[in-house]
Formats: sequence, C-alpha cells, structure tokens
Amino acid sequence: MSAAPLRVAPPAPRGRTAPRLRIVRQTQAEATRAPFFALCATVLVSSLLAALGLHTSMAATAYTIRDKQRELAVSQQSVESLAGQIETISSPAQVMSQAAALGLVPSPGVTYIRLSDGTLVGGQ
Repeated sequence: MSAAPLRVAPPAPRGRTAPRLRIVRQTQAEATRAPFFALCATVLVSSLLAALGLHTSMAATAYTIRDKQRELAVSQQSVESLAGQIETISSPAQVMSQAAALGLVPSPGVTYIRLSDGTLVGGQ
C-alpha cells in the first residue's frame, strides 16, 4: 500500500439526489455555403465575360483604326498628286501657253493704279 492518505469523495448534498436539469434551446442548423460559392462563381464568370467583351471591343476598334489609317494614306497620296498637278499647271510657261491658245497677247508693260488719287502709273 502507499503512504498517501485515502481520498474520499465529498458527501452528496442532502435534500437533492438528482442533478439539476435545464431546458437547452435547439441549435440552429449551420448555413450552407452553396449560396456563397454561387455568388463567387457568378462574380467570377461575369468579370471574365466583361473582360472578353472589352477585349473584343478593343480588337474591333484596332481594325477600324487600321482601315482609317489606310484611307488617310490613300487620301494623302491623292492630295500630293493633285498638288503636283497644280504646280505643273500654274507654272509661268504653262500659263503663257494656255493664254496664247486662248488668243491672248502679252502686255507691253505693267500699269498700276494709285489708289490715293486714282491715276495710272507705269506702262506706256
């Protein structure tokens, strides 16, 4: 045997022999996580679709820009060609030959009008 004293259980309270019982409320069932996962999936799918739509719109805009740049290049070439034609047609030699074809003759001198008194200056 041991030298430790014998432990004895404390005496039960007198008058009550049964343990005290109380009513416990029913615990609520834990909410399912399905609605949360559905919401997360909806947000994910909608953001992916929005990104896809934005990318498609940007690609379409890029094609439009490319087409407009081609049109601009063609227009610029046309403008340069027309400017060259105007230079050729408006050269002094070309103007004199066109005037001669119309029956015009060159002026023997240049005459100016003085606006202060309305007299002709220069010429013959």
